[in-house]
Amino acid sequence: MTRANIHITLSDGTKIKCVADSSSAPEQGYIVEELILPLLSLNNGDEELKMLKEHCTMGEQRINADYRYLIDLKAKLVSLFEEHYFYKTGKFIKGPDITDRYDKYLIMLKS
Repeated sequence: MTRANIHITLSDGTKIKCVADSSSAPEQGYIVEELILPLLSLNNGDEELKMLKEHCTMGEQRINADYRYLIDLKAKLVSLFEEHYFYKTGKFIKGPDITDRYDKYLIMLKS
């Protein structure tokens, strides 16, 4: 099981943090096909929030998350990073940019 901390800006400008608790690697398909692409097709903050609540644990971040998704629904942008948690400082650190894995999965879907 892979987890992802998600930092998202809804189309109405609301900023939210939540956790996708399973199948959050882009190549596993679930998060891309069942959450991200449908979110990108919406332009309604209430509907976006409703969908997030169906797929994510709201208002939380997990120290054992493998990924961090930065999703801006106003700009229709998705970025993917490794996620790191430093126990010594108690802080999450955004790791290397691995958005190319997300992009490659989108290309595979289109072919």
